[in-house]
Amino acid sequence: MPGGASKLRDVRKLADARAILDLDIPVAQLPGLPVELISGGGQVHAHLQFGREQGYMVAQVGLKAPLELICQRCMGPMAVTIETNSPVLLIESEAEAEAAPVEWETYLAAEGRLSFEALAAEELLLALPVVPLHADSSACERSAGRSAAVRDAAPASPAQSAADAATARPFADLRALLDGGTKTKR
Repeated sequence: MPGGASKLRDVRKLADARAILDLDIPVAQLPGLPVELISGGGQVHAHLQFGREQGYMVAQVGLKAPLELICQRCMGPMAVTIETNSPVLLIESEAEAEAAPVEWETYLAAEGRLSFEALAAEELLLALPVVPLHADSSACERSAGRSAAVRDAAPASPAQSAADAATARPFADLRALLDGGTKTKR
């Protein structure tokens, strides 16, 4: 369904027909994702299965997405494959959300309409690791080695060397100020 994921769809019709859809959506088309994910490109494969449960419209949302995240240990790139499969109640109003069972995840399909891209983006955001880290520290060492080699290979301008030296120790004079200066109370 190329280009059709962004259209607003009637959730009631999808639920009544028990529709099953398989979509490949470019990561760049998913709204609200962090820039780090969008710049990596790639596609999200979404498997959406609609129906009704306990009087509510439901979508079983399965996603598979190879992404490139930034490791928070070494700040290097890290390939991650996100796979998730979760049921989502599709509700039409906030009042309906408050009446929904607490154990269910809800998604607001205002006026009974929803964008497949927006639903996939929200589920992908929920599946992302809170703090992405390489599984083992040796991957961080390799990544740090690559970034050091890139940094060392790039010729530094005199202005950049001066800027790096100026920001290398932002609190270097703090002790002298605290020892010799007057302390103010707030």
